[in-house]
Amino acid sequence: MRIDTHLHIYADPARGLFEIENFPIVEYGEKAHIPLAGVGGSVDEALAALDAAGFDYATVLGSYEVPGYPDLPPGRDHWPTEPVHGRYRDDLVAYNRWVCRMTAPHERLIPFVSANPAVMTSDDAREHLGEAFSDWGARGLKLHPIGIRAFPDDPGFEGVYDACIEADVPIVFHSGPDTRGRGFSEPRVFADLAARRPDLRLVLAHLGGGSWRDTLALAEARPQLMFDLSEIVIWIGATAGPTAEEVAGLIRGIGVERVVTGSDFPWYTPAVTAAIVERLPGFSDAECDLLLGENAARLLKLG
Repeated sequence: MRIDTHLHIYADPARGLFEIENFPIVEYGEKAHIPLAGVGGSVDEALAALDAAGFDYATVLGSYEVPGYPDLPPGRDHWPTEPVHGRYRDDLVAYNRWVCRMTAPHERLIPFVSANPAVMTSDDAREHLGEAFSDWGARGLKLHPIGIRAFPDDPGFEGVYDACIEADVPIVFHSGPDTRGRGFSEPRVFADLAARRPDLRLVLAHLGGGSWRDTLALAEARPQLMFDLSEIVIWIGATAGPTAEEVAGLIRGIGVERVVTGSDFPWYTPAVTAAIVERLPGFSDAECDLLLGENAARLLKLG
């Protein structure tokens, strides 16, 4: 079984292409050739990419950002209890419903919904996500702290975390540096959350991204955390990226059974990502099977 644990689908593929073209990845430095997927991320394009790679399932990670990507209110580390952007509540609910409805006809597409403490109160988010997990078919949550300008310990997430624990679903967090240096998703900011909420099933994407050198210490301190290989393996050999040997060493240090593989489609493809993972030095066929699907099957409770 092969499972892509980090895939995005856009209602409007033109929006996907816009984001790929206008928000370049800079945290890994320079690299001569990046094998972009070259598509905008429609449902059909995603299914075709999975077929081309021989993948059985993919988690479709939703992410709702307030239009314009506003920064935090001046002088604050957390959003106020009363949502500053509460006028977008219905849009967030509609987006999560769309993710679930869009994936419903395709058994191989597993929907992960989103949350935003600038849009919903903690209690409102708990109620909404409880419905999404129990009635809409959502199987997990995706949070992008940089995109929603919220640290993982934001009090507005407390109800979100309660809902995930109650439904026993995983949360995939974006991890890595942000261009403004605010540190929303640096590996270190997840340590306290993992300690305070040990029942949360957390997956940190990109193996820490451009902050990959800090990932092993976090993994050793918080053994319940899992990590995905999306994006970072594409940037192996970049001027600020890891070598293949360093990625392999990180996986080995974390524990092969705690790492899953995602493509970050439509930026990159499952086929290219899987081929890179299979070429990482020092892993047996059985260990590659763990990385490419068996760990994810356990995480997602697939047979």
